[in-house]
Amino acid sequence: MTKQQIIEQTNAFFIHTLDFEETQITPEAELRRDLGITSVDAVAIATFVQKTFGIPIVMRELKAIITLEDLYNYIETNH
Repeated sequence: MTKQQIIEQTNAFFIHTLDFEETQITPEAELRRDLGITSVDAVAIATFVQKTFGIPIVMRELKAIITLEDLYNYIETNH
């Protein structure tokens, strides 16, 4: 899977499942500060990563992911 495919699938999840506007989804967007990701959203993100990419992600790892770019890189590195 290419990084572009990771980005496209992840962005689609944020837009269609978490109901963000496409304009909010940028690589430098901070999950907590800019997007207001809650603990419930964090669980949904971890579940998405596991089901879509086969990567188990624990909450402490997710807490270390600050931006969407960090999330893309995490998936790419661990895929």
